[in-house]
Amino acid sequence: MAVQFSEHFRAMNTDVDIVIGASEAPIAAFVETRLLFEQQEGRFSRFREASLLSRVNRGETVDDPWLDTALELAFEAHAQTRGLFNPMVLQALVLAGYDKSFDLVAGGAPAGIEVPSPGGCLEHVAEGWRLRAGAVDLGGIVKGWTADLAAEHLLARYRDVFLNAGGDIRCAGAEDRAPGWKVEVDAPGGGVAWAGTVEGAIATSSTLKRRWRTDTGAIAHHLIDPRTGLPARTPFVQVTVRAESCTWAEVWAKAVLIGGDEGLAIAEEYGLAVLALGRAGERAATRAW
Repeated sequence: MAVQFSEHFRAMNTDVDIVIGASEAPIAAFVETRLLFEQQEGRFSRFREASLLSRVNRGETVDDPWLDTALELAFEAHAQTRGLFNPMVLQALVLAGYDKSFDLVAGGAPAGIEVPSPGGCLEHVAEGWRLRAGAVDLGGIVKGWTADLAAEHLLARYRDVFLNAGGDIRCAGAEDRAPGWKVEVDAPGGGVAWAGTVEGAIATSSTLKRRWRTDTGAIAHHLIDPRTGLPARTPFVQVTVRAESCTWAEVWAKAVLIGGDEGLAIAEEYGLAVLALGRAGERAATRAW
């Protein structure tokens, strides 16, 4: 008879929680999942000098299959969201003050710099990936992708799996006897914005959590609008997306949050399930939600 076992750890500057239904404690599975997150952080953290991402940003030509996949996902996300997702926002993010791990962020001076298209900055040559201009940040899309990789690895051995990486949730099987896992999305002002059963993925992005006061006294957040090079000014403060994978739920949650009504309209064209919330509790959703 299956019993639910849970594990919690910190990775990628966020909380990771796992629940597995198994006949005995899946200790090896928990260790392997933690190791995967640590390895991905080592590959893609912009705060680690030896990471693949830092090497690319320093001007090195880097050949690595993990980097191939991450950048291919980023290019696809940029195209699908019509530029609302853009991995080239790092310079604008640093100017806004997010130049170190979030718990150390202390200020910044946001500037409306031009955020270039990745197609004009990154090229794949025979020796690997080479950066021609700008700087790359892959934090959000790598977190969603890693949640997918971890969940798929677990699902190869266990039927009932729930993984939550800082609001990027991937699950399959059943929490109880009925299919799916119960999920609640908190409302920005407190309470519950949505509650339901999920099989697949759901991700939530918010402008209210990673915020800081800049050197000019203004409030900034970590979601840069690539159209302006500044922290996004949007009617939404929180966006939740249901999808088949965390990778795309994460991408679209941020794209709609940044793009506001325009982002929601693009998501509607794709038939995506999106719930967007305003500061005062206003709700907007696509038909698929």
